[in-house]
Amino acid sequence: MGYKLFFLQVLVSPAIRFRLIRHALLWITAILLVYRGFRFIATSIPDTSPQTALLYSLSSTAFVSTLIIGIYWLITWQIHQNLLLRFKLNYFLLAILGVHLVAAELVLAHFRLVYALFPLTKLPRFYAAHADHIQQLPFWLAPFDAIIVWLFSFSLVYNYLLYAIGLKVFKDLFTSQLQRVELEKENLRLEFDFLKAQVNPHFLFNTLNNIYSFAIRSPERVAGSILKLSDLMRYTLYETNEERVLLSKEIAFLTSYVDLERIRHDDHVSIRFSVTGESTNQQVPPLLFISFIENAFKHGIQSTAQASWVDIQLHIQPAAVTLSVENSRPERKAAGPAGIGLLNVQKRLAFYYPNLHTLDIVSTPDQFSVHLSLHLHETDLSRHYPG
Repeated sequence: MGYKLFFLQVLVSPAIRFRLIRHALLWITAILLVYRGFRFIATSIPDTSPQTALLYSLSSTAFVSTLIIGIYWLITWQIHQNLLLRFKLNYFLLAILGVHLVAAELVLAHFRLVYALFPLTKLPRFYAAHADHIQQLPFWLAPFDAIIVWLFSFSLVYNYLLYAIGLKVFKDLFTSQLQRVELEKENLRLEFDFLKAQVNPHFLFNTLNNIYSFAIRSPERVAGSILKLSDLMRYTLYETNEERVLLSKEIAFLTSYVDLERIRHDDHVSIRFSVTGESTNQQVPPLLFISFIENAFKHGIQSTAQASWVDIQLHIQPAAVTLSVENSRPERKAAGPAGIGLLNVQKRLAFYYPNLHTLDIVSTPDQFSVHLSLHLHETDLSRHYPG
């Protein structure tokens, strides 16, 4: 994953160090390719000395490199900034004209260099056929000469231009796609922060209702309940600000919550909570499971002689976690405000585990069950938290 991220950053990152790497690789590669091409041309001409071949290759590479720099400036600042972004056609046309003038002069200079370095009889037919015309052509007429303009300027400059524009457009499209993905992630993160802000007050509201019930029915239980509530609130307020928490801490939180519910309810309520498997360094988003368990106690138990039950099973594997929550359903359920817990947790699952979780909710006349399976990310397994 590291080298892939580095490669993408080299391609599109606006950071100065990645831009320097990107431009250095581009220019070094382009100059080496141009030099190799001219070196091949020079060495293919018969009876060319090594010194002449080197002089021709270096000089021609300097000419073409200057041309490429002009094209790059034309694309980056004129076509992209003035035409595509600001629609300033006059600046664009002036830039095209400027690059065309420079290109024509460089092409003429290249011809003159070829004629000065190599015997006319050794040159390709095209060079020999136009030797007299080009050698007598003034530099100021080069941009308007048919041979220079049509055979070299347009073929060389505008082929480079189209190729470079294609690369620039591809980079911009790729960057726009990355920005769109990052924006979607940021929107999801903001929504999650809002959902988390809902979870804590929701949990506190339910737990305070529990203690109120103790104060009326069993005052001797209030002290122990307040102590457990203090532990629970300490966890929700101070240990859930990270994006991930240790699964062992989340299990301890759930255990305390279930113990609090056991204190609250009478013997006619059967509460079973079991954890199987070993929790080592696995991590999960904080408060991910509590909504399912809260829902079971809130909607599955009623204060009547009717027997009620809640069965919670958590199975831990090295790279997966499975939660099963089942509860009885009372024959009649008093109307009340709709809970936000299940909706919240479904959105959080979609945010943290896209395509990595299954959630099955089954409702029958006498039972409500939730089955959740999570496939943990690599980062959920590799981090180490002390304590």
